[in-house]
Amino acid sequence: MSSRPPHLTQARADRFSDQSVVDAYPLRWPYPPETFEVLVGLLVDRPGTVLDVGTGTGDIARPLVKHVGRVDAVDVSAPMLACARSLPGGDHPGLRWFESRLEDFQSDSEYALVTAGESLHWMDWDIVLPRFCEWLEPEGMLAIIQRSEEPVPWQDGLVGLIVTYSTVRNYEAFDLIAELEERRLFEVRGRHKTAPVHFRQPVAKYIESFHSRSSLSRENMPPGAADAFDRELRALVAPWADDGIVLLQAMADMVWGEPLAG
Repeated sequence: MSSRPPHLTQARADRFSDQSVVDAYPLRWPYPPETFEVLVGLLVDRPGTVLDVGTGTGDIARPLVKHVGRVDAVDVSAPMLACARSLPGGDHPGLRWFESRLEDFQSDSEYALVTAGESLHWMDWDIVLPRFCEWLEPEGMLAIIQRSEEPVPWQDGLVGLIVTYSTVRNYEAFDLIAELEERRLFEVRGRHKTAPVHFRQPVAKYIESFHSRSSLSRENMPPGAADAFDRELRALVAPWADDGIVLLQAMADMVWGEPLAG
């Protein structure tokens, strides 16, 4: 069995409480509406209660709650949850926000679906996957969702900038689903990639969105590095910006299945 990727440390996960990361997080491109159609389709009994783990600013929980009975949204970061509550839909009566490490979270509810949007890789898989087994209703699923985008014309330069300025020097590419399957913690039942959705964003907000990553947290970059990254990315994007706006194509990669006890 392979070891856990070395860059997935608690110290890096803690950066999602950095205020600069929290402030930049709502600038990440949104999940396409199709994402939520697929999630609702996974519910055996509707309206159903959903557990959203590592909810962050509630990018899954806030749109989803309109289609289900209730969403319990859990995150360890108090600043992230404060931001989530302030965003559109954050005060929906069907939303319950919980500040907790998922490894310590206690619930007496049964869930029709567990959702994990760009979060599960930070958690202790050997603890949380068996807990999902306990919390899920019979035939309930775990859905793992990742944002993605069509390559942009400045893709090669962007990758080079991220490699240059990232504060993580031991990054290793890995396949989360394969890691969980190898550990006998997850059995895939389905996959789906949403159709691309056009998304227009001001260049300044596009640049700032990269500081929502733990590896580019302003608080953790060396003095002057964040400004240099911003300046170089602005120059890189400029030829493709139309009146200060860039056109992106947002997608979501979705995998769902049965969590296992290992």
